[in-house]
Amino acid sequence: MTLNHYAYNIRNIARAGQGNSDDDSLDIRQVKFWVNAWRAVGVLQRTEYGKQIDPQLVQDLGVIPLETVDVADSSCPPVEYGCTIKKIILPKLVDFPYNRGIVFVGKIDKRTQFIIDSADTTMFKEATQFGALTSRVYMVGNTMYVKLSAKDKGLKYINVRGVFEDPESVATYVAPGCDAKCYDSSVDEYPMPLGMYDFVTKNILMTELNMTLQTAEDELNNAKSEQGVESPIKG
Repeated sequence: MTLNHYAYNIRNIARAGQGNSDDDSLDIRQVKFWVNAWRAVGVLQRTEYGKQIDPQLVQDLGVIPLETVDVADSSCPPVEYGCTIKKIILPKLVDFPYNRGIVFVGKIDKRTQFIIDSADTTMFKEATQFGALTSRVYMVGNTMYVKLSAKDKGLKYINVRGVFEDPESVATYVAPGCDAKCYDSSVDEYPMPLGMYDFVTKNILMTELNMTLQTAEDELNNAKSEQGVESPIKG
């Protein structure tokens, strides 16, 4: 299903099935934002306690060129540490612990995987007997640093797959030197299994839309709807 399928269906439910309306204050762009946000929340709950990540949630960034930088990676001030490393910039991942949002990083054959470390331990793991035999990566913010092993030293491109916070930003992600892609929310498949639809829809209707509709009904801030009916007191 596409993002438009999800978003327009939720808006139609909120309108009680009345269809399009010229005076509707519920912007479809807002509904799409909610779908993205609650998808990210639902992904975390769906994969708790070591459960596998559904393949339908995963997006492929394709072939990404590596950039060579000093390990300090500082342009202001322009300070160098004296050693070089490769890096790429990723779209923001869903907030999984321990970089679980990265499903695969490795060679462009999409099978040969690199080891994902944390920035503060990678130097110690690399110094072990077999630690330097495999290429390693670590994240600092949205930047992925790639330490290539001796056998991979000549690599210029890698492949990354993961679960990203904003699927549209992945669809329009473009490597340097390549043409920008076009994202069409009415045609392109949205990376969410249908099994998450119920969770996303219920939370938008009960949390986001309930708050929005209540606010819209009391534009004069007088505890009454604009039809003159006093709002019920909750609690």
